Amino acid sequence: LFHRHDQSAYLALRSSSVSSQNEAQNRQRRRRKFTRNKSYNEAKNRLPDDPRGCTLYGAPSSIPDSGLGMYTTVSPSNDEAIGLPEIGISLIDPSIGRALLANYPWSGEQLVGNTLEAKKTEGLIPSLGMLANSHLGLKSCKIDLGKGGSSIFKGFGGGQSRMHWGPIPWEVDEPGRGASSEYYNVYFQVTDAKKLKIPDGMSNGATEIFVDYGEEWFAWRERNGAFSGMIPFEKHFIRADAMIKRFVEENEYLILANILENERDQQRLEKSLQQKENQLLSPMKKDDLKLLNNKYQLLLDESTKEDPKIAYVLPPVDQIHNLIDVGLSTARYSVPNSLQSTSWLDAHGFCMDNMRMGRSTIPQAGMGAFAVRSMPEGSIVATTPVVTLYQDLLKVAKESKNRDVNDLQLLINYCFGHPNTTLLMFPYSSTIHFINHGATNTNDQAGNDSTSANAMLRWSHSEYHASELLEKSLQEMQELQKTGLMIDIVATRNISIGEEILIDYGNDWVEKWDEHLVHWEECSNDNVPSPSALMRLNNDQSSILRTRSEQNSMPYPSHVQTVCYFSKHHDYDNSEGILRWQFTTTTEMYPCSILARESFRNDQSQLDKSDTHLYMVHVIIDDSTDAYVVNVPRYGIFFAEKAYQSNQLLKCGFRRFISLADDMVPESWKKQ
Repeated sequence: LFHRHDQSAYLALRSSSVSSQNEAQNRQRRRRKFTRNKSYNEAKNRLPDDPRGCTLYGAPSSIPDSGLGMYTTVSPSNDEAIGLPEIGISLIDPSIGRALLANYPWSGEQLVGNTLEAKKTEGLIPSLGMLANSHLGLKSCKIDLGKGGSSIFKGFGGGQSRMHWGPIPWEVDEPGRGASSEYYNVYFQVTDAKKLKIPDGMSNGATEIFVDYGEEWFAWRERNGAFSGMIPFEKHFIRADAMIKRFVEENEYLILANILENERDQQRLEKSLQQKENQLLSPMKKDDLKLLNNKYQLLLDESTKEDPKIAYVLPPVDQIHNLIDVGLSTARYSVPNSLQSTSWLDAHGFCMDNMRMGRSTIPQAGMGAFAVRSMPEGSIVATTPVVTLYQDLLKVAKESKNRDVNDLQLLINYCFGHPNTTLLMFPYSSTIHFINHGATNTNDQAGNDSTSANAMLRWSHSEYHASELLEKSLQEMQELQKTGLMIDIVATRNISIGEEILIDYGNDWVEKWDEHLVHWEECSNDNVPSPSALMRLNNDQSSILRTRSEQNSMPYPSHVQTVCYFSKHHDYDNSEGILRWQFTTTTEMYPCSILARESFRNDQSQLDKSDTHLYMVHVIIDDSTDAYVVNVPRYGIFFAEKAYQSNQLLKCGFRRFISLADDMVPESWKKQ
């Protein structure tokens, strides 16, 4: 079983009938209304077959007792994206409690703009955000906030302007609105390429990807007893590396003699002698060994006195030669299996980059998953572990119940479930959540089955699939604190490069969608916010923004608010309690009111562009903290929905899990 918080591990981290003929006709009419656009050019999503083969794997983590991890065969550079763009799923006022799922969410700030949606938000980010582990000495990537990952917040280019627009501008009357996440382009960015570099002498190699959780993530768990041992931070590994480097330089003769004394590989012995210019070293004497041990003990005493965590990461004296093999890196020494061969990964892992995200060919579906390499019938398109949870966890919390919002979290649309059980399963491998519905055994008029399912779900054949969990009761599964179940997505026919991957969501899901279309026609004329109005405001960067007093006579749409980029950690000029705005790459954003506007050009005839004005704003950081800021440029201000008025919270938004086949659901899981 895989446990995200195993206390025994060193650096353990993660230790979806209408019977009357009229209604049947209406159903067909509604379906035709939202049928696939036959003129869509699928070639837009076609990609060349990757000659490198699989470059992203899921396999057992090198951190003991930490379950699965993620490995890459490429060595990216700093600031480059690693892995694939993923979906981000916002949790609004979550009430997960101590359930297994509670171990995985990121803070709301990690989905750009997410904190504006409600009083409290968190975000689930599959793949690197859930499957990858963290190691404070080898962390190499973090969520790239600059790329945004939202249909409203797209980041900015070159630091000169912040533009906000979206490739999926849902209209008020579209039934897919609010049914899929708008945080669909979440990247992880390389922060330390050296820690992902595959050694030059290691052909066909791969390295485990360690994500930066932040030191406080570990510190809090250490303070609260979540880990049984010490948790060294990055600074402890750095200091230990410096100490061991000094020790090796000062005791090179003794260490080399120790290596030669214990060397069993004749070729390595000859190489060692050659590196020392064929200097013949006599066999190590007992006195030499004692001297080396004494000197090393002094090093351990010194490190313990400075910080016990430094001594904790130093290896035993007889393992120094292994430390030399990994470039005197105590962090790499702690997880030597973090470097693996692709042959080992092919045998013990599963490929995670057979698909890529693209705009779906299915109307109202948002984004889709497309094959990046040809896959024959019967081959595995993807393998994914799942987190188990029960449906009651996805009801809105008390903070939202008094508001006119959806009763269920959007997360349910990305879970596997069944009408006969309250158990849900959330998959967290790469690109899985972009796979859309396709009916089984249906063809379009041209005989092309591009709108029908070309893949199916089954319990995984992986050696890591904990099939014994299928025998547990529903109560036991709801209380489970470990992952272990895995699902395979298998091609049901030959799949071509660039083809959209589709699975059958089940008859239950189809019936719920048809019901949704009926109800949507009834409620879509309600007074609901218009996403288009918001996007028009943000696209118009030449507009002069209205002050709060001007909005009394000429208000903006009632569902939008002005929001400012503002770093509460920045060193601002705080004279007289007023802060001077400065450009920053931070993506911190807070609701703000525009109090005043001033021109900084003398020629009044040219006051027709936004860059001729600076604004004074009142920023609301939280219930008890605010700030008055001057000299805010137009690009430092944008529009967003007010809290609890985003698409995700739309009361009429579609909600239903993806149905598993009947034969995948054990009798012991079914409702009694």
